[in-house]
Amino acid sequence: MARRRRKQYLIGNPSRSQLGWGRRSVFVSQEKQAQHQAARRIKLWSRVVAVVVILGLAVIAGFFLWFYLVPYFHQELFPPAPSVSDPAASEAPLPVYDENGLPVYSDEVNLFTINQTSPSADYVPELTQVDNVQVDSRIADALRQLSAAAREDGYVLIFTDGYVSYEEQEKRYLATVEQLMEDGDLTAIMAKTKARSQTPMAGESDFQTGLCLRLAADRETFTQSKTYTWLKNNMGRFGFVFRYPEDKVDFTDLDTDLTVLRYVGSENAAAMQQRSMCLEEYINYLDVQ
Repeated sequence: MARRRRKQYLIGNPSRSQLGWGRRSVFVSQEKQAQHQAARRIKLWSRVVAVVVILGLAVIAGFFLWFYLVPYFHQELFPPAPSVSDPAASEAPLPVYDENGLPVYSDEVNLFTINQTSPSADYVPELTQVDNVQVDSRIADALRQLSAAAREDGYVLIFTDGYVSYEEQEKRYLATVEQLMEDGDLTAIMAKTKARSQTPMAGESDFQTGLCLRLAADRETFTQSKTYTWLKNNMGRFGFVFRYPEDKVDFTDLDTDLTVLRYVGSENAAAMQQRSMCLEEYINYLDVQ
């Protein structure tokens, strides 16, 4: 009887555990049991964390695959077909160059003009510095080739003006008005009218286009120089003409000034020289064709 009670006591004691088939018991302290349970909890949470990390990586990999790799391979394997209705969208036009290797521009560029009949207060071209003047970037190479060709033949082209801003032109016009009033017995209105034929008002100067250049030369004697003769015979193939030639005041509204060159493109330059036309006259000619 006593033996049976002892056995029951051993089985019910939380500090002991049973081992084997003979239901033999060994003593395990409560501290050891607590450590064992803590280890089991740590192991369980480690598994939970591992599962969460794996699921997170799987989600990230899925997003990467779906939103990057799938569109990429789809585009590589099935490139979009060019639009049939818009051929220009599928293939950009190739640039055209003349015999000198210079780009050929449309007349919207070559013949763009600012004058009394086509004024502009806010036009500013994209500019490039060539020597000591600024010009429209599109004619920079043509100007460099013109100067290089002149040097090869023994002539040096020096320019004093290229692009002239609206504000600078206004200063120049007002200075001309004041000079005329000082030099002659002219009222302000008379001086402004006369000044306009010598120095354009702001917004009416073709220098604002960046397509005009002024040579460092005397206006009165320039036509007697060899440089003038060379320019007359050669500048057209680089796209330049005289901006204010003789006997064209009725078209240009400005006095003759052969020291001013203007870019119009080689094709237009040849046509203007053949017809002895100034820029305004040539534009009017094209409008009626």
